[in-house]
Amino acid sequence: MLRRSQGSGGAGEQGRALGHPSAPAPLHLCVAAATLAAVAAAGCAGKPQREQAQNEQELYRTAETDFQKQKFEDARQTLQRLINQFPDSELVAEARLRSARSLFNQDRYEESRAEYQRFLELFPEHDRIDEARYFMGLSYFRQMERVDRDQSFARQALAQFEILTKTMPDSAYAEDAGARAAVCRRRLAEKELYVGAFYFDRAEYAAAINRFNTVLAEYPGIGLDDEALYYTAEGLWRLEQREAAAQAFRRLVQEFPESSYAPAAAGRLGVRLTKPVRPKVTDQRPWTERVRSWWTEITRSIFDTPILQDGPAPR
Repeated sequence: MLRRSQGSGGAGEQGRALGHPSAPAPLHLCVAAATLAAVAAAGCAGKPQREQAQNEQELYRTAETDFQKQKFEDARQTLQRLINQFPDSELVAEARLRSARSLFNQDRYEESRAEYQRFLELFPEHDRIDEARYFMGLSYFRQMERVDRDQSFARQALAQFEILTKTMPDSAYAEDAGARAAVCRRRLAEKELYVGAFYFDRAEYAAAINRFNTVLAEYPGIGLDDEALYYTAEGLWRLEQREAAAQAFRRLVQEFPESSYAPAAAGRLGVRLTKPVRPKVTDQRPWTERVRSWWTEITRSIFDTPILQDGPAPR
C-alpha cells in the first residue's frame, strides 16, 4: 500500500513537472506578470501632458507654454513632434519659426540658422520671412569676432541684414537691421584698416594702399575716410608717387579740414591749414527747458539705441 501511494504521488508530480493542463502556474511567473502590468499602467498614467496631446493645436499650445516659461528645448522637441506627425498642418510654418527661435535662444546659432533657412526654402512667400532673415543675421552678428580676427560672421550678418532692408523696407525689423548693418560695415572697414596698417608698418606700401583704397571704395561715409585717405597718400608719397600723393592729401584737407590728419596732410602740401569758422548758435530757450530737453535726449539715446536691443518683439 505504501509503495502504491508513493508511486501515485510521483506520477502526479511528474505530470505537473511536464506541464499538464491541470497543473497551476509557478508562483514566480504570476508575480512577474503582475509587476509588468502594474508598471505598464503606471507608465500610461504618468505620461507628461505634451505626450498626451492628440492634435497639432494641442501640441502647439503646449510648446508655446514651454517657450514662454523659457523651457526652450522642451518647446523645440514638442514642435518637432508637430512637424513630424502633422506635416500638412497649417501650423508647420509657425512651428518651424518657433523651433528656430528656440534654438536661437539657447545660443545654438548654427542649428538655428539651418532651421530658418529651411523655413525660407519651404515658405518663400510667407508673411514672416522678414523675421527669419532678421534672426539669421542676428545669429551671425552675435558671433562676430574682434577686428584682428576673421570677419566671416560680419560679412554673413551684413548680407542678411541688407537683404532685409532692401527687399522688405517696411518690415518691423528693418530699422534695427539697418543699424546693425552699419555696425557690420564699420567692423569690416576697421579690418581693412587693421591689415593696411600691418603692411604700412612693415614698409609694404603697395599692399597697404590696396587695403586703404578698399575702405574708401566699399565703406565710404562711416567715419574712416580721413584716416584711409591719409595713409593712402602717405604710402604713395613714400613710393615716390608724389603727384598721386598730393591729390590724396588735397582731398583730405578739402573734405575733412577738421580731421586730426589734416595738419599733417597740409604739411606735406606745404600749405597753411585754415579751418572753417562756424557761426555760434545761441539757444534762446529758458535754461530749465534746455535742461529738460537735454535729459530727454540722453535717456532716449540710452534706452532706444537699436544696437543695445535684440530687435522687435517676436510676432
